[in-house]
Amino acid sequence: MTTQHLSQQPLSLLSQIELSPITRYYLTQLIRQNLDRLILDDAKEQPPTAKNHQRSASQDGHLRLERLALEHQTLISQGAIHQDSVKGIETEILQMIGLRLDDNHRKGTILVVDDTPEVLRFFTQALTQQGYEVCSAISGSVALNHIPTIEPSLILLDIMMPGLDGYEVCERLKADEQTADIPVIFMSAIHEPLDKVRAFNLGGVDYLTKPIQIEELLVRIEHQLTLKRLQDHLKAQSKTPIADEGRHYDGFWERSLDGFYRASVDGKFIAVNPAYAKILGYSRPEQVVAQVSSIAQQVYRSPARWAELVTCLQQFESVVQFESPIQTVCGEARWISESVRLIQDETGLIYTLEGTVRDITDRKQADRSSASDSLKRDFPA
Repeated sequence: MTTQHLSQQPLSLLSQIELSPITRYYLTQLIRQNLDRLILDDAKEQPPTAKNHQRSASQDGHLRLERLALEHQTLISQGAIHQDSVKGIETEILQMIGLRLDDNHRKGTILVVDDTPEVLRFFTQALTQQGYEVCSAISGSVALNHIPTIEPSLILLDIMMPGLDGYEVCERLKADEQTADIPVIFMSAIHEPLDKVRAFNLGGVDYLTKPIQIEELLVRIEHQLTLKRLQDHLKAQSKTPIADEGRHYDGFWERSLDGFYRASVDGKFIAVNPAYAKILGYSRPEQVVAQVSSIAQQVYRSPARWAELVTCLQQFESVVQFESPIQTVCGEARWISESVRLIQDETGLIYTLEGTVRDITDRKQADRSSASDSLKRDFPA
């Protein structure tokens, strides 16, 4: 039996299988999330293509993959309670495509910062069993001293600590260019909404209240690491064409007065720039990605508007000046104009949307005011 680590080969394996567009998109996302941990097993049965199997067997394989993808999506939406079942389904899906996960591959380095030794031991044991490399720090100052050496993929940060508390640690991390992009998940026994708001405003991507269920923690960690991988991937892809035009992509994205975003077809933000975060009422882009789980439900005042946008994109591949009423995180009504295009991978599959956004609230209000004045002139009281 021979195995090899892969780069983009799993996507070409998936392209050989006849699947519905929705299932193909969903499985493409699943593969992308685990790309750095996948192994091709040459001794495994090849993908269920018509070329390698009889027609009836091939159809059975396709239907089985369709059912597994639907079951996986359903269990994922129901939360951490089904984590073991989700892993089992993922294993079966990958086996049918001719892949498997490398059990010896570390999924990332997690730094746990807490002033209670028992908590550090508990998280270290639990996360190590799940394939993470785990480092611990007994205080905020110890954490800050060792982070440059550790280079963690994610930080679990307790808030209530003597000396430097979690808020101060996070603030220093976000102020340093070398550590600003590390996702920080706050942990605290505090339930007050204002404390959570402060945590997110300082740059935290999530907030867990003690006592913490390990199943929930694992789901939150994997979600944030997946987002980080996707953001890094898209960031790397986007730099080259912009550099060819003599501009630095990151600076343009960060400083632009227009909003920019990337989102999945199922309506979840992958990345937004500061201008769009401000339009939506957030102080930091990371908060938008972490807190908006459904663009249709949480951004548009009419959830059907997102479906209309996606339908237009599927027909025309791009939409210009698509105007919609939205609501900010505080419930304030606003209007935006979007220009959106589909982003496809090398096989032609749609996997993200990329859009620019302008706030046209003032224009809409002026138009309504002008129409009201005209009505009063034409139909005086």
